[in-house]
Parts: sequence; C-alpha cells; structure tokens
Amino acid sequence: LDSAHEKGETLLEISQAFRLLGVGGILVGDDLDWPAVESDLKAFLQTAPDTAGADDDLLSSLPGLLFCPDGYWVLDATPRQWVLRKRGGNLEELGRELEREINGEQPAEYSPLTEADRHASRIYDEGVALAEAGDMKGAAARFKQAAAASASLTAHYRL
Repeated sequence: LDSAHEKGETLLEISQAFRLLGVGGILVGDDLDWPAVESDLKAFLQTAPDTAGADDDLLSSLPGLLFCPDGYWVLDATPRQWVLRKRGGNLEELGRELEREINGEQPAEYSPLTEADRHASRIYDEGVALAEAGDMKGAAARFKQAAAASASLTAHYRL
C-alpha cells in the first residue's frame, strides 16, 4: 500500500485495504518513517482489527521482519515498511469467508428507479451545484430534502 502520506488519508486507505483483505492475507505499506503514516497505522490498530501478533508463525519466520509492541510488524529496510496480517477470527468467520470464495458475493436484488427516485436525484444534483457554488447551507437543505424523498437515494449516497 503506497498511501497518500497525509494524516487521515493513510488511515482511510489502510482501513479500506484491510477490509478487502482475505483471512490470512498480508498488507504491506511503505514509508513508515513518515509521521502521518505511522500515526494513522497506530490509529487503525486502535480500532482493534484482528491482526497477527508476535506469536504469528509465518511472520516471525521471515528474516528482517520484527514485531513492534504497537501491534504491527516492521520490515527493517530503507525506507522502513509496515506489515499487517489478517487473522481468521474464529471458525464461523472463516466459514463465511470460504463460502464467499466458493460461491461469490450474492448480488443485491434489482429494483428499478421510481419517479420519486428520479425526483430525489434531481434535488440531489441541485444540492451538489449549490455546494460547488459555495452555498453549503442551501446544499445541506437540498440533500435533506432528497433523502426524505427517496430511501434508495438515501442508501446510495449515504445521506
């Protein structure tokens, strides 16, 4: 993971990459010497993800890889790199992961747009235009109006 190196951005990227990582997968990031990278890595670990600790047989067997008491592994290189390994959690979680691998993700059921959805979408677009013009109060009002008009638009745009 070659992150943005900006505080907050690195946290977002680590969180998303870890979420997509399969059970047992390894996530490697660079530039641990950048303060924002190290700070966001530690902030991510505060969310209590199920990561491999010092007792991980695979990671502890790799030369040049050291466990840091803060909860991540460090590849002693220049620049230093950080390493996380996603644990399986428990047998139930592993079973779900295998089921997804074998059968794939189940697609959401299709539901066509309604006239209310189209109307809400137009209101939402007006809100975007207001936000781009700097009218944040007007934009917020339009977004709330769009959310009230369509549950599917609310879910899609997370209003």
